[in-house]
Amino acid sequence: MTEPKNPSSSGGPSGRVLSTAQHALQALEIIAQHPKGIPIKALARRLNISLSSGYYLISSMREQGFAEVSPSGPGLYTLGPKFAELYVGYVAASLQPERLTPVLDELRDRASARAYSAMWNNGDLEVVQIRGRRGSRELQDVTKGFRGAAHGLALGKIYLAHLPEEEWPSSLNAPTYKRYTPATITSPSALRRHLVLVRENDLAYDLQEFSSGACCVAAPIRDGRNGLVATLGISVPARRFEAEQKHLVKVIRDLATEASAELGPATITTPLRPPEASRPSPGGGAGIA
Repeated sequence: MTEPKNPSSSGGPSGRVLSTAQHALQALEIIAQHPKGIPIKALARRLNISLSSGYYLISSMREQGFAEVSPSGPGLYTLGPKFAELYVGYVAASLQPERLTPVLDELRDRASARAYSAMWNNGDLEVVQIRGRRGSRELQDVTKGFRGAAHGLALGKIYLAHLPEEEWPSSLNAPTYKRYTPATITSPSALRRHLVLVRENDLAYDLQEFSSGACCVAAPIRDGRNGLVATLGISVPARRFEAEQKHLVKVIRDLATEASAELGPATITTPLRPPEASRPSPGGGAGIA
């Protein structure tokens, strides 16, 4: 009995479709290597296809939004706007809370402290994961799913420092903010001055501002375009923070950098500033907490 032929291996319709799909994927990789654009002739040569096939391929890719005419000059083609949508989906998939679990576990172990990850969700800070023991002075009210208190938590200050004020939570539209401890920053003007230093340091502190006796430090996780996508933080008793601040800051920076590297290389390097220069004054002074 004669075996039925596999269309893809015999050059039938399925084989041509597969070949076209392979060329399209290879074309995307080649075009991505030329940010200013590549001419169709060069693309066809790289793909080892005819010039007419190259024109057909580019035309199909442009129709789907995967390629577009380069602003650098006529006859050049770059990646199209469809990739922005795909990238957003990639980042969302990469930053599901469970994807941060290994980072949190390592942060907990290297800092010997309770570790947190948070994201900006529906206009406010949300703690998405916590690893480590729950100490008596380590943010007892902050559990998985906790929302709010962005101005009192290091995790939230990173976001506030990089978001326009119109995107801040409605609770921060008031003339004064909720006070959690005597050290909480409650003045809008003081918070604005405070966030300038958060941006400059690319690091935020909470020095007993949310919970008396507990200090926190947080750093951003960024994607390949340097966009802020999550924050990492640790909490320790105030006495330990005072004694081990330098080590804790190094650990949080290192882990945030490693997590960011998973999404692509950072494109901006920020200057460092000693935390002492940014401590808040009691009662809500302007500094980095």
